[in-house]
Amino acid sequence: MSVFVRLFCALMFVATLMAGPLYSQVDAASLLSAVMKRSQEVQSFEADVDIDVDVDFIRIPVKKGRVFYKSPDKFRFRATGFVLMPKQGLNFTMNEILNSKHAAILAGEEEGNHKIKIVPLDDMATFVLATAWIDLQQPRINRLEVSTQNQGNYTLDFVYGQLAYEIPVETKISFEISQIDIPMKFIGNLKVDKKKAGEKSSGAVTLKYSNFKINGEIPDAVFTDTSVGADLKE
Repeated sequence: MSVFVRLFCALMFVATLMAGPLYSQVDAASLLSAVMKRSQEVQSFEADVDIDVDVDFIRIPVKKGRVFYKSPDKFRFRATGFVLMPKQGLNFTMNEILNSKHAAILAGEEEGNHKIKIVPLDDMATFVLATAWIDLQQPRINRLEVSTQNQGNYTLDFVYGQLAYEIPVETKISFEISQIDIPMKFIGNLKVDKKKAGEKSSGAVTLKYSNFKINGEIPDAVFTDTSVGADLKE
């Protein structure tokens, strides 16, 4: 074997070693696709939920409710007398983000997660930017930050249990309270700190789920009938 051939083979070997890590790098689109594929295993679910509100200027006792979901985009949250929940925080699902035209950019790793920036490519999109933290070990979202057009910014942190499906057993939604309209009728019977009420403040709602029924039959009327959940107690 000539010196030239040996040199060429050596260079090719080194190039292969250097290129290996590049080809093995995680692709943002593939990660999001894996998350979607895993989430599609859940066609429907319903569960009881305890709602704990943490807002600086108002004290709200823990409330109970029930949540319903049916693929691909039917969602219903029911809790009597509860209006503080930021609607966008509950309804802004990953499905909605990924089903829109978007560009996904891998932004490295952070605290055991792949960090992905999601930029909408549709002028009609209701979000400006989303950031997803996807578990390094399995295709599930541990955190989601969303900047919206009209509803401010939201952060959703997810905790998973021992369920057979990747459904969070706890979700914490953090938001700016200045983005939420609170009817006076609702806060009339609650203790309000008037000094803090006029300030720009942050808030959080923690939802703890239990008694799951997964992939069962849920009538479409559940998502349109206002009487559903009317028997829930404050």
